[in-house]
Parts: sequence; structure tokens; C-alpha cells
Amino acid sequence: MTFQKAKEEHKWKQWKEQEEKVLRESGMSEDKIAYLRKLDWQDFNAERRFWDHYSSDQEKLYTQRKEETMNLLNSEQLLDHIANKQLWEILRNTDPKTMEIILMKIWGFTVKEISEYLHLPEKTIYTRMSRLKSKIQKCCAEIKKS
Repeated sequence: MTFQKAKEEHKWKQWKEQEEKVLRESGMSEDKIAYLRKLDWQDFNAERRFWDHYSSDQEKLYTQRKEETMNLLNSEQLLDHIANKQLWEILRNTDPKTMEIILMKIWGFTVKEISEYLHLPEKTIYTRMSRLKSKIQKCCAEIKKS
């Protein structure tokens, strides 16, 4: 999430106009109102700078977390952690692209990010996930019947 300066500046100006109206009604001099405006504007800019740095730092941390997570798990490691034999068979027989999609979802990527990374349409990503989900649900239904 980035700091939207124009939007925040608009909110600040509206707040400041209301405050100055109250100050004028209370009898404060224009010099003091102008001085307060200057101080508040400095505070606004300091906060803007903070959020600009905070946002970019958060992006770096998010990217770093994704890269670390990607290194922790691959398709073989995922299959090693599957205890259910039917589920293991379904995942083992799943095509590599679909497995890559599933792993990227586990790693925390959005469908849009996966789409860009794999150069596939978002609809294709959803379709592949849906088909795999149907296979797994079908397997679970058979297990319940047994």
C-alpha cells in the first residue's frame, strides 16, 4: 500500500480549512493562524516522507519473504509431505505447470502475479486450479464412501 499524496493532501486541506474557521470565530489573529498552518504543513510533509519510506521498505520485506519461501519448498518437497496416498497420486500426476501454480499460491503469490510470471492468462490459472480442486474433491468423496 503506497501513500497517496494528492488524496491525503486534499483531506489535510479540508481539515485545515475547518480548523481555521473555528480559530477565526474564536478570535485568533491571522498571523497565528498562518504560523499554525506552516507548522501543520511541516508535520504533514514529515508524515508523507515516513509513509513513502515505510511503503518501499514494506515492499522490500514482502518480496524478500516471497523469495525465502520459494527456496523452502519445491514440488518434490511438497509431495514428500503428503500423507494421503490418493492425494499424493493426484498431485504426482498433475502437469508441471499446474504444480508450479499451486506452489506459487502456497508461496503467497496472487493470481495476477502468477499470470505475469508464467505468461499465462489469469483465466487459465483459475481453470487449472479449479480442475485440480475438482479432482481432489472427487477423491475425497470416494474416500468418504469407503
